[in-house]
Parts: sequence; structure tokens; C-alpha cells
Amino acid sequence: MAPLSRRVPIWPQLVALSVIVADEISQYLVIRYVKPLGPTGIPLIGSLLRLAYLENTGVSFGQLKQLSAWITVLSAVIVVGLCLGYRYLLTPSRWANLALGLLMGGAIGNLIDRILTGARLGLANAYVVDFVDLRYFAVFNVADSAITVGGILYGVYLAFFHKEAPAGKERHEEAPCPPPETPPPAA
Repeated sequence: MAPLSRRVPIWPQLVALSVIVADEISQYLVIRYVKPLGPTGIPLIGSLLRLAYLENTGVSFGQLKQLSAWITVLSAVIVVGLCLGYRYLLTPSRWANLALGLLMGGAIGNLIDRILTGARLGLANAYVVDFVDLRYFAVFNVADSAITVGGILYGVYLAFFHKEAPAGKERHEEAPCPPPETPPPAA
């Protein structure tokens, strides 16, 4: 897929920057005001929703906790790929570009956390701070939310609205091979 020939829009990068800033500010506030409260946190909606402090060394739902160093390295590779491929991932669809901005912001936000905690504690102990606790589902942060929403939006775009042929090539059918001019000699 070739990059867009018109001017490259910057607003998806601004969306990414907004997600990063919101993620870092929210985590700072949680570390400062919620962490000291201990495991009970702050109930918001009865037993359904609360703010709580959780150090997540794994990925979604706390899976793969023992692979924190590899998760950090893989996150860095994904972020570099998204940044290098930015021009190629942009589409004429504003929804797809919004999704790209959300994905980039969420990935960079979580990578910042892993690098900072990894520098302090070692990559094997790198973590992100999760704090939105849906008691019967998961604990997550702003970056996780952006990645989830961005992934869903981009998936919907690819499944229902993306009309380009694979790899940017035109689709056409080749004519079948013609029959041979003369029959082969009988043996």
C-alpha cells in the first residue's frame, strides 16, 4: 500500500499525544492519591466500579506476567513499527485514522511506563499502572482503553469499509492457458 499522495494529516498524531498525556496524568494522580489507600481503593459505583492501584507486569488481564522483559521489547518494536509505518497506515477514512491515533497513543503510553519502571526495577519487573477496576471484568488504564477502542475501530474499518485490493495491486483475472496447437505424437 503506497502512502497517501496528499498532505499527511497530523491530527492522528495529536490524538496519540492526547492519549499519552491523559494516561500519564491519570497514573500520576492514581499513584499519588489512590495507592496510599491500599487494596480497597475508591469505590465509584458500588461493588461494580472502583479506582484501585495495580502494578501489571503482564498484558491484558494480567496474563504472561513472567515475560515482562519480552513484553517491553515487543512493545518497543510495535511502537517503532507504528511510527515508521504511519504514512502507510493512514487511509482516507477519518475513523481509521482516529483508530491509528488511539493505537499509537496507547502503545506509546504503556511503553513509557514499562521503560520508566524497567529502568528503576529491571526489565524483568517492568510494569504499567492499572487503576480502573471493573470488579467482575478487568483492571485497566487510559492507554489500555485507547488500544482497545482503536483496535475495534480499525478492525471494523478493515472488515466493512476497506475496499482496496491486497498489497495495493489491482484485481484482475488471467485468461486460462490456451490448448496446444498440435496434438502430441502418438507413441
